[in-house]
Amino acid sequence: MKYILRKVMFAVILLSGLLILFAANMNANIGKIVQDFRSRRIASVEDISAIVESVEDTINEGFIGRMGFVETYSQVARILGKKEISDFLYVKDENNYLHTVSFYTGFDPEMLTYAIRLKILQETVEEKGGKLLFIIPPIKYRVGNTTLDYGLPAANPENKISELMNVLTDNGISVIDFNQYFPNQNLPYDQSFYRTERYWTIPAAWMAAREIAHWMEEQAGVELDPDGSKIGPTAFDWVTYPGKMLGSQGLKTGKSYIGVEDFTALWPKDAGLYEYLCYLENGERNIIRGDIYDTLIDRNLVTSLGDTPQKSAYNSYLPGLYLHNIITNRNNFEGLRIFMIRDNYFSPVTVFLAPLCGIIDSIWSDLEETIYKMETYIKNQKFDFVIMEIDPYNISDDTFDFYREEAEIRIDLEGLRKEKKERTWDNLAF
Repeated sequence: MKYILRKVMFAVILLSGLLILFAANMNANIGKIVQDFRSRRIASVEDISAIVESVEDTINEGFIGRMGFVETYSQVARILGKKEISDFLYVKDENNYLHTVSFYTGFDPEMLTYAIRLKILQETVEEKGGKLLFIIPPIKYRVGNTTLDYGLPAANPENKISELMNVLTDNGISVIDFNQYFPNQNLPYDQSFYRTERYWTIPAAWMAAREIAHWMEEQAGVELDPDGSKIGPTAFDWVTYPGKMLGSQGLKTGKSYIGVEDFTALWPKDAGLYEYLCYLENGERNIIRGDIYDTLIDRNLVTSLGDTPQKSAYNSYLPGLYLHNIITNRNNFEGLRIFMIRDNYFSPVTVFLAPLCGIIDSIWSDLEETIYKMETYIKNQKFDFVIMEIDPYNISDDTFDFYREEAEIRIDLEGLRKEKKERTWDNLAF
């Protein structure tokens, strides 16, 4: 009898502890959960599933004492000398850089299909006098810089990037492959990439923005920044924050495993005046007006980070994930109208380009069809430039989610099936 009573008492204590922990975590995250529910539209079973997944992610990220558990695991992994962590979530090279893992993805036989979809987008834009530019940001894995223990499966999409760039160029699409720009003499490898973040550094993003601005100047026949006061090196306060960077990859592995790094920010001296319009998933709108630090940059994020950062300092630029947002430069209403299909690589780039433009209208590159049909939106708007940027690790059918039917019809009419098969066999050749 006493044995059963002890079992019951233990079960009651354990259950009570779990309930208290659950209540504490719900209380700590209830604001974010409610906001997530309010910002989403429920129209299908898939929407309900997405909300449940989002709530789960919110609770996991805000779990009380979460970073303590992460750091404990991180210390054990470091002591054991592990070069991979969390069942191959990431691998670490000999220079202490984290890399995304890829065991084997193979070639993609649909590269020509992606090019045709992009070609149709280009023709649609050009019908209204605009220009299209396709951009690939640089990858952190680099032969000569990246040294891994034998057998560690770090993702290296170089072949996919080369194939895509070739097929786009063959179809007359303007491209910039920033793998050809970074690293360089002015910005070596360790200043182009973070050890703990998948994206390029803020100085690299600024350098990329200047290159894009130069391309737009050539295409439009204009001078966007003749005196360098908007995007030149003297237009910013360059500030380095020692030990304040623990990127999205580092936040998952823990500070003890990978360590923190310095964060160099470029704060615009001219704060300007902007309107930042964001569309939530349920169609509601959020509008913020003010200078660049009220709207596009959260400068306080960096200074608020402690010795063990809880957020990536990279998120200081254009913080938040919105499917669709529109930046209006209230000091330059007549400036260039830009439409971007982008992801987080382009958050700081967008901020750096904002002073040069009138409007920057952008959507998330892997969510083109979430709120509206992008093809219809593009057709009903007039833009000077349409810029598509995609994650170099995410070259896939979902990323080019537009003009699907039109592309298939064109492939059939122009007899391009044979070319697609030939490209497939070329990739299969040993």
